[in-house]
Amino acid sequence: MPPLKIKSYRESVGMKQEEFAAIINVSKVNYSKKENGKVKFSLNEAYMISRYFKQPIEVIFGKNEVSTDEPS
Repeated sequence: MPPLKIKSYRESVGMKQEEFAAIINVSKVNYSKKENGKVKFSLNEAYMISRYFKQPIEVIFGKNEVSTDEPS
């Protein structure tokens, strides 16, 4: 699976994965997996990211890139 568009957004503001992971309250390892499409972003994380970039979730993420399941 190719990297998500979120990588381009993150790089556009000159942030490292670790810095952006802290914004959405996940570890750098977890964030890396999400950015590389191995794990989906939660709906809450997608919301925080969309607010940060002032873009709708749909613009930043595709249909299958966000999990609507509640975390267990």
